[in-house]
Amino acid sequence: MIEKYSLPLALTSLVPVVLSAIGLFLITRMLKRKNELIGELAFIGAALLVAGQLLKAAWRLLNAASGADYHWMTHAPVAMRAPGAVCLAWALWQGLRDDAQRGGEMTAGRVWLMPLTLNAVLLALTAASRVVIGGHAWFSILFTVALLAGLAISLQLTHRAIHRHLIFAALLFLVNLVMSLALDHWVAGGADAQATEWAKQISNTLSQAAFAFAALRLTRAET
Repeated sequence: MIEKYSLPLALTSLVPVVLSAIGLFLITRMLKRKNELIGELAFIGAALLVAGQLLKAAWRLLNAASGADYHWMTHAPVAMRAPGAVCLAWALWQGLRDDAQRGGEMTAGRVWLMPLTLNAVLLALTAASRVVIGGHAWFSILFTVALLAGLAISLQLTHRAIHRHLIFAALLFLVNLVMSLALDHWVAGGADAQATEWAKQISNTLSQAAFAFAALRLTRAET
């Protein structure tokens, strides 16, 4: 990680957050139209994901303004991303079923029980690893869950786009997935750290733009 962000770099980090929020809002609204309970679960998941992204952007702004490095702000986003992705992945799994399968079968227990249970187990595992193992084991657990749930989200959206014969949108969802996975493992450093961070920022912006546009195409087809 670079020692200090430049202010322009920190400010532009808000752009992919806005694009991601737009895409997530469109998907949440699509699910809410199908079922109110599923829409509420999707909204909570999306809100946690966007909150994590905003917190990371806020850390960059503080770092650019004062040079301070608040370590908790660099780790907290994944603590929001993991449960948020779990909620949204489950909401998509329930919400993208055929109308005949959903209908009156959708109860609050069926919608909320699984994600609440999974997140409770995740919280227990994270706390236990923090106390028993120590180190960054807790972070690895959250990161792995966020990665798997994010993969489930992208693949479900891609499958739905293909189902609606939206091949270009499906490709954009896959582009977003591949770029997100690459950015998660892209470590900046060295003499050209600032240039590397700019490359990451541009790549992330393009990735989230692809996601937002694909979400727009899919949600239009679902109405």
